[in-house]
Amino acid sequence: MNQGNAHLPTHDLPASSSDGGARWLSAGIVVATMLAAAIAVSPNSADPDLWGHVQYGNDLLNDGLPRTTTYSYTAEGHRWINHENLAELAMALLARLGGWSLMTGKCLLGLTALWLIIRSSRRQGAGLMVSCGLTLLIAVNLSYHWSIRPQLASFFGFAVMLGLLEHAFDGWSGQWQLSAERDTLKYSLTRLKRLWWAVPLFCVWANSHGGFVAGLCIFIAYLGLRAIEAMYQRGAAATGLVARLALMALAVVLATLINPYGVKLHLWLLESLGQPRPEINEWHPPNFFNSLALPLWLLMGVLACSLTLTRQRHDFTHLVILLITLWQALEHQRHIPFLALAIGFWLPRHIQSWLSRWGLSEDEREAAPMPTWIAGAMAGGLLLALGLLGMRLYDRLQVVRVERDEFPVGAVQYMADRQLGGNLVVTFNWAQYLIGAFGAPDAEPRVRVAFDGRFRTCYPQELVDAHFDFVLGNVKDRHVASDHQFDEARALYYRQPLGQAADLVLINRFQPHGQLVMLRQGSAWTLLYQDGTAQLWGRSDRYNDPGKATYVAPEQRSIRIDPVGRRTKEQGHVAWPAYAGTASSREAAKSRQGQMQGRADEANL
Repeated sequence: MNQGNAHLPTHDLPASSSDGGARWLSAGIVVATMLAAAIAVSPNSADPDLWGHVQYGNDLLNDGLPRTTTYSYTAEGHRWINHENLAELAMALLARLGGWSLMTGKCLLGLTALWLIIRSSRRQGAGLMVSCGLTLLIAVNLSYHWSIRPQLASFFGFAVMLGLLEHAFDGWSGQWQLSAERDTLKYSLTRLKRLWWAVPLFCVWANSHGGFVAGLCIFIAYLGLRAIEAMYQRGAAATGLVARLALMALAVVLATLINPYGVKLHLWLLESLGQPRPEINEWHPPNFFNSLALPLWLLMGVLACSLTLTRQRHDFTHLVILLITLWQALEHQRHIPFLALAIGFWLPRHIQSWLSRWGLSEDEREAAPMPTWIAGAMAGGLLLALGLLGMRLYDRLQVVRVERDEFPVGAVQYMADRQLGGNLVVTFNWAQYLIGAFGAPDAEPRVRVAFDGRFRTCYPQELVDAHFDFVLGNVKDRHVASDHQFDEARALYYRQPLGQAADLVLINRFQPHGQLVMLRQGSAWTLLYQDGTAQLWGRSDRYNDPGKATYVAPEQRSIRIDPVGRRTKEQGHVAWPAYAGTASSREAAKSRQGQMQGRADEANL
């Protein structure tokens, strides 16, 4: 069965007027939009887990896939199911070129996703104003979530999946098929066959990030809803088509089993997703009363108007999945990008419709030619805007910023200068910074952490509980084991009879409970370092005993005393990886300098 394609009115990019100057102006507006969107998806602050992802990718390149927890002294031998291997491998390879390559890579992913949206919007007949304005709105809603981390694989994979679905169901998509009028389905078997590209897509996605589960659910729901529409339209005559869609869904599910863990990955993800994560902000509902929520308010307003004010008929499948993604976005703020991308692909025709009702969006093909001097002035202004946007984007892509008031930059430097290593209790959102700086086997000093941001992928629940007993205290907004007994200091002495107690404790001063716990330990711990961001404590029997080689004399301690009643905030930032001054890095630099000097001497001889 092969139906002809039904095409909605389209505009060719960038042509939107018979006048050549207007065509170039339209093209320039699109380019400016993409540059502005690129800036929006290029926030250049370091993600707390970036160091770990790069380190684990390097480990995979150098030593193969680890099966148990690495870089930890508390969870040795505990199984590690890493659902981000391919993403970490890519990050490690890019990081070898420098922070700029990581920034460029994530910017290109964002631009590709947004280009798919603007292209889809124009194919639906949306005007230039709607297409560009919606693309910018989506870019701004992605901005907070578009960090250098494996989640990008899920957001980008979701965008590619939606683009593939819209291509495969061209002529069918965008129509209300559950109407009294029967046999109105129009599709192309040639395009439907291209849906098999979802098989390699999901194979890569399943090895890059656990968010493939969300994509898989949406993909199966999409095909299932299309099957319902086909059965409604054609009854038993649609059996062959429904069987084809079912086979595609099965093939995609099987593709996700091609991973190092097989079905164990899926079983672990189902178990993990069934447990709440109140300790992680991204799993909280969005805060609509925060100033950062303005783009989300605008997005929700666009969605509401598109659902209620459009003159176009809705697509049943699109409508159901939009409501599902809306529900998930309101439950967990990390799902907001999925909602934004779905709106970008599916609502442009409706936005064009309801704006046209108010005369706010005119078809640019009907616009009268502009006088030459006005067109010239606009072209000049556009060129200036393009130049400024390009310079801003170039500047942002050059560096990944490690902010001193968010990360313990000074404490890391102090540890390197004083050669302070050993077992370290550190808040989980700093732990992978320390792993990157001091975790490698040849690092001097070497550090192993008690717990880090890999969370339940490689730590048992009892360790999760011990860590947050120390960092957060006995608060209500936590998920703990059924047999959990609160012990605020347990993390400091975890498995002490086995010689696995902490040597050092690095505390975020914006998490006051940990500081109170340390003060309650009395003389057992000694404060070695303090600035506006961090405190570093050492065991007194190691660092406050003049008879020990590890002794740190009072004059060698760096303790900034805060003004009465307030804490002095750390200022500025350093470039990622922000441990250029650590001992291992200095030795590597000396080695490189020695090699260069040796070559120079040989050349002189």
